[in-house]
Amino acid sequence: MNQETLNRHPVYKQPMSATWWLSSRNYFLFMVREVSALFVALFAVSYLVGLYRLSQGEAQYTAYLESLQTPFAGLSFVVILVFALYHTVTWFSLTPIVMVVRLGTRVIPPQLVLLTNYLVWLILSGILFCLVGTS
Repeated sequence: MNQETLNRHPVYKQPMSATWWLSSRNYFLFMVREVSALFVALFAVSYLVGLYRLSQGEAQYTAYLESLQTPFAGLSFVVILVFALYHTVTWFSLTPIVMVVRLGTRVIPPQLVLLTNYLVWLILSGILFCLVGTS
């Protein structure tokens, strides 16, 4: 398309403010969920940095662990944990809506799918807690 064709048939673009997501509680919670993914990614990056430092040797890994002992690092990981939990809970809440589980001709109730998600999360967390707690 050339510029003349575009000018003849303008496209309507509804004006939208930068704070549109503050107009509704649901929009706000949706945006918080989207931002929470960034904090989950921050944790993944910090974990990968730790693995990289571990591959460089004991001295580099020890320096990395010492850098995590600062109050700022501790506060950062608390914030990351809160956002990760929020992200997980909202993801689990969406699962029964977007995934319909069928057994033959029967449809599994959404509450059972949600309960199964939380049960598996709890079991896996317990297993990881036992594995980390014994080492």
